[in-house]
Amino acid sequence: MMNNTVGKIERIRGDLKQIVDGIPAKNKTAKNYGKDALSLIDIMIRRLSDE
Repeated sequence: MMNNTVGKIERIRGDLKQIVDGIPAKNKTAKNYGKDALSLIDIMIRRLSDE
């Protein structure tokens, strides 16, 4: 069950990364928020994987 959840979160992270990479560099605020969200998702994945 937990592996399924981690897999879903990893797919969401991949989708978000594509969106963040598509944001123009001049829009720094949106890009920074996107990077923060990716960092949070990475933490979630690590913690769920440890269980």
